[in-house]
Amino acid sequence: MIVSILGGTGEQGPGMALRWARAGVDIIIGSRQQARAETVAAELNQELGQTRIRGMANAEAAAAADVVALTVPFSAHRSTLESVQG
Repeated sequence: MIVSILGGTGEQGPGMALRWARAGVDIIIGSRQQARAETVAAELNQELGQTRIRGMANAEAAAAADVVALTVPFSAHRSTLESVQG
């Protein structure tokens, strides 16, 4: 199973990513800025000691996942969901 965390570079995303990755779930960190997502994923993988977390832009992260978690502030839910709509 692959879980994508949209807005995954914010306050809640990294903690969720680590917990799920430690439980054996493959994780994609999604962000408006792909480079930021890749940086956070690399930092988390280093802390994890393995490579279970990837970084992508939000739209690609949503498309690649079996399950999507939205961790942006409530005021950004609509715009984030509209930006990944396929």
